[in-house]
Amino acid sequence: MESVALYSFQATEKDELPFQKGDTLKVRGTGGSPGMAGGVGWGGDVTLGCPRVSRGAGAAEPSAPHRWYVGRISRQLAEEQLLKRKHLGAFLIRDSESAPGEFSISVNYGQHVQHFKVLRERNGKYYLWEEKFNSLNELVDFYRTTTIAKKQQIFLRDEDQTQEVPS
Repeated sequence: MESVALYSFQATEKDELPFQKGDTLKVRGTGGSPGMAGGVGWGGDVTLGCPRVSRGAGAAEPSAPHRWYVGRISRQLAEEQLLKRKHLGAFLIRDSESAPGEFSISVNYGQHVQHFKVLRERNGKYYLWEEKFNSLNELVDFYRTTTIAKKQQIFLRDEDQTQEVPS
């Protein structure tokens, strides 16, 4: 996922990543620590204090996180939240329970929720099927206009653009 620096940060240690306010950073995951995010710097992994970065570049406001990223919640809670919405294509991205540092995407398929593990190549690109993406933001944008399902037409939708699930 991409994030935008809310403040500048000057590194004081050699394993810290300096950045300027407004820089776009690629975030790999939360690293399991509240208030921290693992990121990618210039050739290595770094840890970022979340108050310095927003979750999700390209949001309506630069510092606003994407509503679709919910962090660390269980598969069951994801299902409950999505089925309550009753919107085909409603989705969320959460931290993977089985693979720390990775992500899962949960999608409302109408009468049930389908879960996908977001896979990652060695070069850091994300994918579900064949198409590869530089960030979760790009993956989400792609599946807004291309069906995420193999056997039916399901597009990722925000709540304000979703269609009701037929009863």
